[in-house]
Amino acid sequence: MVARNVGLAVAFLLIAAARAGAQDPSPPSMPNPQAMQMQVQRIAQERPREAEAAARAFLHVISQQRGQGSVETKLTVLESLKAHDLDAYWREVAQLTVQFDVVQSLARRDSMRAGLVTQMFGLELMARTLQLAYRDANESQREAYRSQIEKVISAHFDFENQLRILEIKDIERRLAEVRAETARRVEKRTEFVKWTVDDIIRDATRPQ
Repeated sequence: MVARNVGLAVAFLLIAAARAGAQDPSPPSMPNPQAMQMQVQRIAQERPREAEAAARAFLHVISQQRGQGSVETKLTVLESLKAHDLDAYWREVAQLTVQFDVVQSLARRDSMRAGLVTQMFGLELMARTLQLAYRDANESQREAYRSQIEKVISAHFDFENQLRILEIKDIERRLAEVRAETARRVEKRTEFVKWTVDDIIRDATRPQ
């Protein structure tokens, strides 16, 4: 399926980005790619009604991003799937629901990354929609659809790179902090050794 490999790459990148973007020491609650895929499969099989509401809510969120098109168009595509291919409809609902959960988890830590990821997920939705259109198109139409898919994936690549740049900056910031702390400990080596020895002696002579 178009964007399947892209989506998997995003999942790996999300985990690293969320870890890099966290402002407190506790790790973010981010699923790994395998867990995300299992969630999608479970929702597609169980078909909980609340997932439909979550998927539609995420379509509204996606449509608020620049260049993502109207929510009405996206809802029309979703309803068309529901009318003609219920299995495909629930796979799409499951995908959107899991992605919405990822975005909400990320937004609690980093709104900038959440916006980039929302754009990427929206572009993946465009790719899946164009894939359906390509499948039903005649040969004279397919070249135009291929060109549109290429533009979508190109834009997705650009957003992914923006996310990677943020990750690199966070890694560089943390590396600078570690270097500064290491330099401080080297400079104050004598004091640190004395303080540690004093603590050991105090603990050894403390009444039991």
